[in-house]
Amino acid sequence: MTGISFGEQPRWHEGRLWFSDWGSREVIAVDLEGNSEVILRAPSFPCCVDWLPDGRLLLVSAGDGLLFRREPDGTLV
Repeated sequence: MTGISFGEQPRWHEGRLWFSDWGSREVIAVDLEGNSEVILRAPSFPCCVDWLPDGRLLLVSAGDGLLFRREPDGTLV
């Protein structure tokens, strides 16, 4: 994979490697074949990700000090 400016906080979840890219403000997931998917674009620097028991993604936005939850429709609340 190319084009990562500042990869941070790698996590393994559901068969993919997930990480934050501070430079692009994206959370990206990569599968074992090397296929990548931009999961979301954060309002500020995405710092840490984790998941709730129901599978929803949590994101800490470092630039503004907020915790977001990604809903099934993709919105951040």
